[in-house]
Amino acid sequence: MRKTILAFVITFSVLFVVSAESKSWKSVATEMQAIIDDAYNIYVSGNADAGYERVNDAYFGHYEVDGFERNTQSRIGGSRAGNVEVQFSRIKSAMRSAKSNEEVRKECDTLISMLFEDAEKLDPPKMSWNELAKVLENEFSEAASMYSDGKVVTAEPKFRKAYARYYGKSKFQENVAKSLGNERDAQIVNLYNKTKSMILEKESKPEVAASIIELSDVISKTAVDLTKKQGRAQWWATVVASLLILLREGFEAILIVGAIIAYLRKSGNENNLGSVYKGSVIGILASIVMALILIGLTKFGFESGQGQEVVEGITMFIAVAVLFYTSNWMISKASSKAWSNYLQGKIQTSVDKRSMFSLAFTCFLAVFREGAEVILFYQAMFSGSDTNGTVSAVILGMIIAVVLLVFVYKAIIITGKKLPLKPFFYATSILMFVMVVSFVGGGISEFVDAAWITPKLIDGVPTISLLGIYPYAESLIAQGIAIVVILGSLCVGKILSGKKEK
Repeated sequence: MRKTILAFVITFSVLFVVSAESKSWKSVATEMQAIIDDAYNIYVSGNADAGYERVNDAYFGHYEVDGFERNTQSRIGGSRAGNVEVQFSRIKSAMRSAKSNEEVRKECDTLISMLFEDAEKLDPPKMSWNELAKVLENEFSEAASMYSDGKVVTAEPKFRKAYARYYGKSKFQENVAKSLGNERDAQIVNLYNKTKSMILEKESKPEVAASIIELSDVISKTAVDLTKKQGRAQWWATVVASLLILLREGFEAILIVGAIIAYLRKSGNENNLGSVYKGSVIGILASIVMALILIGLTKFGFESGQGQEVVEGITMFIAVAVLFYTSNWMISKASSKAWSNYLQGKIQTSVDKRSMFSLAFTCFLAVFREGAEVILFYQAMFSGSDTNGTVSAVILGMIIAVVLLVFVYKAIIITGKKLPLKPFFYATSILMFVMVVSFVGGGISEFVDAAWITPKLIDGVPTISLLGIYPYAESLIAQGIAIVVILGSLCVGKILSGKKEK
């Protein structure tokens, strides 16, 4: 049950650590635009190095520190954030390569455009759908009054422009079709066309007024339905995302710790369970401390966001080593016999020597390896949640995950060694190998962002941050080496296991 403690401690740690500030991302984008324009002017004046450093000021001082990157990753997508980071690199590369003023200006304008596009998506809408519907209702009412006063020439443009501005150009129509279906949109469009024709054909004032009122009522009802549906969809999507984070990261720790507990109980060594619990609790505490250190270094330990990139890059390469070792370990223990022998050997040695260290350290590693990452995942997820009302969804997802993990824990305890681990080990080890390759590319990218590496950009290579793929020659070469090492380790492991079986 100590895993339950892990989840709840992590929950409250994140709630205390994360403070979601309400800010205008457009204003942050405007600040970055001014700095980027200044960097360009400095470059044009002949000081490429100073221009390069000024671009870094925009990246580290605002894109990183102000949380623009983190919110882009969590609310728009990791690949989009990766593309923006690459565009920063393109500007710096152009300056370092002494490109023409026109080429540097083009790269700067591309970045500025990307920043404002993302800011528009990150900032909450200026008006809700219900508010838009109310404005539209007022505009329609004025058009109806004009028509009733005999001002047909002004009534039709008023009616038409109000519809286009507040239903079409505001993305109201696009969202209605996407969330409520084309039939609802067609109902509104047909009623609008009918009303407009009635105005142009100068039909009776009561009939036109009734048609305008009907259209207003349909749009108002549609705004209510759209708000409810989109709110529910966003809320539940957040619940699922939150659930999967803890469920995915916690399952491996539960598997190892639960299997050790099951074996101890089945073998009559329950007096040694204390060491398992102690190792798990220490792993929880160490995870929290590590996450706090990383967050603290990022937010407070450096004058700019450069420290965040360095810490993340180093952390990724530490994770590469851990994942590579763990994935090889899982492959070697994939068979039920190998797993049983491993557990029996580790546990029996500890029991025979009356040493609690081995058990505690095994459980500590199982929990610690996942705990800090879980906290950092949720730290990013809570960022900005207050502004879109999804804090409760994140917490509910965590609670559901805890309940599911408790059931997994109970299942492991009950079934013991009968749990079909082989398919899980193979699938998990393959996923870990993929993560190794991804983290290698991501780590190099972090060092590029931190200005530790000046990259050689390769045109035509897409940015796929999920797989750690970036258009940098350095990261692609490193990933190629990682793949060769992984394949080599698998071949060696296969040969060694074959010799042992003989």
